[in-house]
Amino acid sequence: MNGWGDAVQYRLLTTAAGEQFSVPEYILRVEGAGAGGWQLRYGEWTDYADVAGDAAGALALAIEEMTARIEYRGK
Repeated sequence: MNGWGDAVQYRLLTTAAGEQFSVPEYILRVEGAGAGGWQLRYGEWTDYADVAGDAAGALALAIEEMTARIEYRGK
């Protein structure tokens, strides 16, 4: 179990491609002409680009880093 429990709020997000994800409050979806990804906004802002259209994989990386930052810095 992580140290922040249910402190982070999640929301349902639908991408331009129609995929649905449960996304933490500190992560935003960024979509533009032919490119998409996630942006972690906790501490420094960090981008996680979809690789080969894998939005889920990029989101998982962003959540992993968010979790580490919250455990290190606190919420």
